[in-house]
Amino acid sequence: MSNWIKIIPEDLYDYLIAEQVDALRKQALAKHQTDPIVKIINDVSLRVRSEIKSNRKNVLSAIPGAIPLELKSATCSLILEIAQTRIPGLKLSEDQIRLANQARESLNRVAKGGMYISIPNDTKDYQAADVEVVSHRKNTVTGETLKGL
Repeated sequence: MSNWIKIIPEDLYDYLIAEQVDALRKQALAKHQTDPIVKIINDVSLRVRSEIKSNRKNVLSAIPGAIPLELKSATCSLILEIAQTRIPGLKLSEDQIRLANQARESLNRVAKGGMYISIPNDTKDYQAADVEVVSHRKNTVTGETLKGL
């Protein structure tokens, strides 16, 4: 099992009452419009992955749209914030605004390397660590110094 996940619409029910999630998914739709939450999830997940990848030390999961478990609640907060703008009568509570702001702060910390995210266990795209030479000794290579080899 991967330690990175893809957010699905059903995950949002853990963060908002069912009636509100249902309204966001089913009300104010254009004719033939599908569930807008699916597209919002994809857009926000891409943004989260972009923030993660902006720090070159981070590695992305090979699963498109997957995010680390550590950022699930932050990602859901951002999804709900955007989704609620679809229906003018729904207003974010002070707690929801606070959570969305904290989510942006977390993404900023991830981008700057100030917050650990798990290395995905479903990819072989491990990046080499930065290497810094601390000291060295001067070796002059000449025919004379290599003569004994």
